[in-house]
Amino acid sequence: MRNVIHRFRQAVKYVTLTMLFLAVIAVTVFLVRISIELEPGRGYEESRETKVWETKETVPEKEKTGQEENGEIERYESGENCYVKQEQEAEEEEEESVPYVPPSVMLASDLHYLSPSSHDGGEAFWNLVEKDDGKPSQYSEPMVDALLEEAVKTRPDALILAGDITHNGEKINHLELAEKLRKVQEDGVPVLVIPGNHDINNPYASVYFGETKSPAESLQGAEEFLDIYHEFGYDGASSRDPASLSYLYQLDSTHWVMMLDSCQYEERNLVSGILKEETLLWAEEQLKLAEEAGATVLPVAHHNLLQESRLYKTECTLENSSQVIELFEKYQIPLYISGHLHAQRIKKHKQEPGMPEDTYGITEIVLGPYSIPPCQYGWMRWNEEDRMEFDTRETDVSGWAKEQGSTDENLLNFDQAGRELVRQVVRNQLEEEHFSVSQELADRMTGLYSNLYVDYCAGYPIDRALVTSSQGYGLWLRVASDNRYVKKMDEILDDNRMEHRTWRQ
Repeated sequence: MRNVIHRFRQAVKYVTLTMLFLAVIAVTVFLVRISIELEPGRGYEESRETKVWETKETVPEKEKTGQEENGEIERYESGENCYVKQEQEAEEEEEESVPYVPPSVMLASDLHYLSPSSHDGGEAFWNLVEKDDGKPSQYSEPMVDALLEEAVKTRPDALILAGDITHNGEKINHLELAEKLRKVQEDGVPVLVIPGNHDINNPYASVYFGETKSPAESLQGAEEFLDIYHEFGYDGASSRDPASLSYLYQLDSTHWVMMLDSCQYEERNLVSGILKEETLLWAEEQLKLAEEAGATVLPVAHHNLLQESRLYKTECTLENSSQVIELFEKYQIPLYISGHLHAQRIKKHKQEPGMPEDTYGITEIVLGPYSIPPCQYGWMRWNEEDRMEFDTRETDVSGWAKEQGSTDENLLNFDQAGRELVRQVVRNQLEEEHFSVSQELADRMTGLYSNLYVDYCAGYPIDRALVTSSQGYGLWLRVASDNRYVKKMDEILDDNRMEHRTWRQ
């Protein structure tokens, strides 16, 4: 009995000591935790809103994703229960969520750039201006500079120049223009160029000093053109035609521009245009690729696809236009852009006369000549439904001149003065017709034609009834009914019954 009592007392003692030991451990752990929480610089807070953890080992598995970098978790900024990395990721997600905007392009043709270095403003130069088709070449450089400045300000996805970028292919004009285009690209706007019939191997390349018009060095072939302009479309092309200066440029994955070299300059320089058989084969390969990719293709060339003008009938339309139309319509191409004509035109191809307007046919937009005021360019964009929209805009030469601090009144008021410069050239040329009427009546006749000419080049609608009921038109019929300018006026009136400045697909 005495042994049983002894063993019972020993067991109680052992349990008591064990419990006491465990209590001491518990108190020690509690005190350690309290000291950690109170230690400065170690204030990790667990609240209902945010958990912030110090080490990788203590982060619950579901909390680790996106919060580690090089095995460490960034500390939160003082007073902000969030990670710096989390803030950066939120900004990246916001950038990624910016909605897609379809591209826009700025289009200009027939700049006919004439550098001040190529003339001295003397007799030979003014003889050129007075016998030209209305280009105020004395302002060629500010007109071009204003266009390029507008491109930088409006920031299209590309500035497209559709040929005749220099006056007559003078190398000095090419080199100076390329330098100007380089600055546009440096400011973030890609530039795409193709040649026009004036730009390569042109026998009329000239400089004008004093009383003398002298031959100037010109570009002699495609390689020289490419040597100067390779960085403007060619270097960034997704494909280039081995047979010509044509290339394909992708604005993005589904909007492509096909820049087509339609000029004939290899044996000798010709005004008329054609697309070589090899170029057509290359073009069809690109159209097949576009069809597979679900991409829209915008073809751009210098020469016209359709017979666009009653006034200008020769050497404007591609010699193999029917073949080119057939190719583009095979792939349902909606729009073709050109220049060359020196008149703004919009026309839809119809297989047969009288076909319904909603019947498919490729549309051509002929860009007005930038070198003839009102110095206009085209703005083409794809809308939210991926359909094309085209508008004609006029460069703010006056605004550019004011920014440059110009004191030239013609430049400062170029929206009116530019047109008047064109009218004056046309009126001076008409005076050579020597009408047998007083100067006042002759001025009415020449004034009417010069106004029609400016509106025709710009693509404005012209009211036939208003024109034919005017005193000036009546004088033309009475004084010079068989004069060639009467026929030209009738052709202008027939061509411009409607405006040619906007288009919607």
